[in-house]
Amino acid sequence: MKPIQWSNLVCRFLAVMAFVFHLWANQSVDAQDRTETGRLSESKEQAKGLAFAFQSAAAKMMPCVVTVLAKRSDVDEVRDDLDLLNEDDLRDFNIGSGVIISSDGLCVTNHHVIKGSKEIRVRLADGRQMLGRDILSDASSDIAVFRIANKLPLAFATLGDSDALGIGDWVLTIGSPFSLDQTVSVGIVSSKGRTINKSLGQLLQTDATINPGNSGGALLDLNGELVGINTAIPTTSGQFQGIGFAIPIRRVQWISKELIDNGKVRRAKLGIKVDVIPQVLAEELKIPVRGGVQIVKINPDSPALDSALEIGDVILEINGQKVFTPEDFGSLVEQLSPKKTYPVRYLRGGTPRTAEVKPILRTE
Repeated sequence: MKPIQWSNLVCRFLAVMAFVFHLWANQSVDAQDRTETGRLSESKEQAKGLAFAFQSAAAKMMPCVVTVLAKRSDVDEVRDDLDLLNEDDLRDFNIGSGVIISSDGLCVTNHHVIKGSKEIRVRLADGRQMLGRDILSDASSDIAVFRIANKLPLAFATLGDSDALGIGDWVLTIGSPFSLDQTVSVGIVSSKGRTINKSLGQLLQTDATINPGNSGGALLDLNGELVGINTAIPTTSGQFQGIGFAIPIRRVQWISKELIDNGKVRRAKLGIKVDVIPQVLAEELKIPVRGGVQIVKINPDSPALDSALEIGDVILEINGQKVFTPEDFGSLVEQLSPKKTYPVRYLRGGTPRTAEVKPILRTE
């Protein structure tokens, strides 16, 4: 019998294994390449989809956003006779933005854009220039409305639901920063219910770029619907630093309606002062510190004095709407009608109770 050559067999086995490993390694690399290519392709498609969403939303809103040119009251009389604007004449105007909200040319902007002006002109997205008339304004909320003098119907914004916005939702701004018409920027809702001035109410915070000239412009969602009017930026340089604020469209609607129906904004009150719930009390009641407001004062001859409410009560809801902070409370109360009675749900010593209150109008 011929002896077995073990060394040859081992060499052949190792050669076969090396060949198999080579095939497996190449297949693995090919599979990895295909996976990475697939992921890259998928990522590109997602990015294109998001870009398309931005483009669609902006295209829907752009015809509704105008540049507002408010002629200052100190303009020289000779230059005041100009019929149309050119770039050299912009120094005579406060420049902001506005949003058309009805086909008959009703336009909303900021009070501070048109404050002290003796004439308003607007520049539409297509470049046409028109006059603004019937100006009504509310300094406290920084909202103003006027009508664009035009006989034909104009494109107008679809109003969205600012209450439905969530932190992290995509939003866009459109306006005329530094006189650059129809400028679009993109960001997210950074926070809700911000208060930088009590009279402004609760604001939406965004990191979408807002600069001088964006005031009065549109904050819109991915549906291309108007969810806010840009109003302010906190800054140490006079320019955008990552934080901008917009007035929620729900509040804009209320203020606009008050201005149009009454020529001014009527605000209701209950005659009580509230504050945040002390942490010790919140723990005792087993509710969040920002889960309501505590009554700290009831004014004489106030609607609250005639109700069952007392100092120390913790208000949880007004007319079915939850109250989280004193700012919530003020915003809800001021919009109540003085012609109706509203339920107030509250806690007294941990016991849930309900009172009925009828607000009155502020006199100031």
